[in-house]
Amino acid sequence: MNHSDSIKKNNEQDSSFHQPKLGDTVDGFYIKEALFEGIFNNIYRVTHPDHDQALIMKVPSLNIGVPPSAFSAFETEVRILSQLHGVYTPRVIAKGDMATCPYVVLENIEHNALTKAIKRAPVSTEELCELMIPVCKAVHELHKHNVIHLDIKPGNIRNRKNGHVVILDFGSSHHTHIPDMYEHHHDEAPRTLDYVAPEQLHNIRHESRSDIYALGVILYQLATGKLPFGEANVLTVKKRLYMPPTPPLYYNKTLPPWLQEIILTCLQRRPKNRFATAKQIAHSLAHPNIVKLTRKAKRTKKPGFLTIVRTWLHSKRDDYLKTAGLYPNTRATRTPHILVALDLSHSSDDLKKALRTTLWRLANSDKQSFFTILTVLEKNDLSGTEDFTEIIKNKHPTHVHLQIELRQWMQPLNLPESRVNYQVIEGNVSDEILYYAKHNMLDQIVIGARGSSTLRRFLGSVSSKIAAEAPCTVTVVRSHLDEYIQQTEA
Repeated sequence: MNHSDSIKKNNEQDSSFHQPKLGDTVDGFYIKEALFEGIFNNIYRVTHPDHDQALIMKVPSLNIGVPPSAFSAFETEVRILSQLHGVYTPRVIAKGDMATCPYVVLENIEHNALTKAIKRAPVSTEELCELMIPVCKAVHELHKHNVIHLDIKPGNIRNRKNGHVVILDFGSSHHTHIPDMYEHHHDEAPRTLDYVAPEQLHNIRHESRSDIYALGVILYQLATGKLPFGEANVLTVKKRLYMPPTPPLYYNKTLPPWLQEIILTCLQRRPKNRFATAKQIAHSLAHPNIVKLTRKAKRTKKPGFLTIVRTWLHSKRDDYLKTAGLYPNTRATRTPHILVALDLSHSSDDLKKALRTTLWRLANSDKQSFFTILTVLEKNDLSGTEDFTEIIKNKHPTHVHLQIELRQWMQPLNLPESRVNYQVIEGNVSDEILYYAKHNMLDQIVIGARGSSTLRRFLGSVSSKIAAEAPCTVTVVRSHLDEYIQQTEA
């Protein structure tokens, strides 16, 4: 049965507009099974002779009584997904004409590790970090492409078979380079009240840190098994406008203070007091030692009457219209994560000084930047040591000594601990730096050039390989002394 025949069968009453239904064959896609039928849309399992993978078809609900925002949500999702191409969003296979037969066919992402974890929360801190670091990276990737999701929740987060996080349901989203379907719409965008940020209650849709708030709610759920303000409804949802949430430590006495600090920072009422980017949350979860603890980390009691009154008075001075103003990708790039690869064993004092000067300039040019100081320990770094066998048996002291050296090297810059993370890892230098860059969403790598031609001949040009293969900006620093030696050797 072809497209026109199957649709005509089910839509004889209207020849100009067709709504796909169960049993239809639409453009070669056979609608096999209904997976979900809701107020805003219906989701079907479909098959196609040219596609072996599992597919779903989403169709807007057009029944009598359905709010107009249902179709707006569907059109918004199709527009945004058509603009995105990456591992963090479902691939668009096909889409119908909005004027005659609206539908979109997507790859079916079935694994839902986060939803399962929420159901058995509280989970361990280790599992929480393992689940949420990839989710934060995925949200950051959306923001880099100027998409604010505005409905981040466990049900909209799935996993591919290889574990990659995929974010679904962009019906409420706002793309800063696409006309907003809800900008002049009397009906609000569909959203889940439990995860709505305070500014969303004022119909602010261009604030990327609304997604940071939603991530904080999910972190809270995983850590406590509860929601920050209890189950939300149209009457209780406005509590978040004038009340601080109950501290997670009230429900989970074993929670590390650094994790409560992260969660409550995400849940700040004013967007400017939250993390600027989701990548910062991921970095803090991966490196709790850099989390600067404040009074938030120590709270164990529910907010008292005076606290509620004080917060309510502060809320009267909130002006949410002044909290945005930046495109999401602008905010993401204004909070850069910079890796400084420091080769302690093969760098001259002059090169180390040049690297530190470069880092100082970067740190002062952007006060929101944060740094990882990394050194890679190779086996040939230890090959000349008399007690080589003993060092191999007991590697811990070597790592400790290198950590101390890195901190001593950084000490003259006097940067806050919250902006600096120190890493000592083992392996091939270039491979480890490239791996770190890929998995930590780096914005820039700063690395020193090996000035000696002898070193380059035996160790290879690490900086050249990194500059060629890194997924970010690479700055290669060369000291004046190394340049002089190179010219002399030539």
